[in-house]
Amino acid sequence: MTRRQPAASAGTGARTETMRKGRQADSARRRQRVLAALGRATASGTEISASGIARAAGFSELEMIMEFAGRRPVRRRRAGPR
Repeated sequence: MTRRQPAASAGTGARTETMRKGRQADSARRRQRVLAALGRATASGTEISASGIARAAGFSELEMIMEFAGRRPVRRRRAGPR
């Protein structure tokens, strides 16, 4: 018995590309929000923590970790200039 393949719709590729671009734009906006929150914390001398930066950027620490694959941006900023 062979499995039937679902019929591909003509717009599948275009829709996939649109969704991919949307996710990329969302990631870029989130990254900018985190970097802005890091900049404000650094300028004000506030202690930098992943949860504090996530809260200042307007989303949860879990969202930040999932989006940025860890806390590297926070750790880099905490370490200071190289």
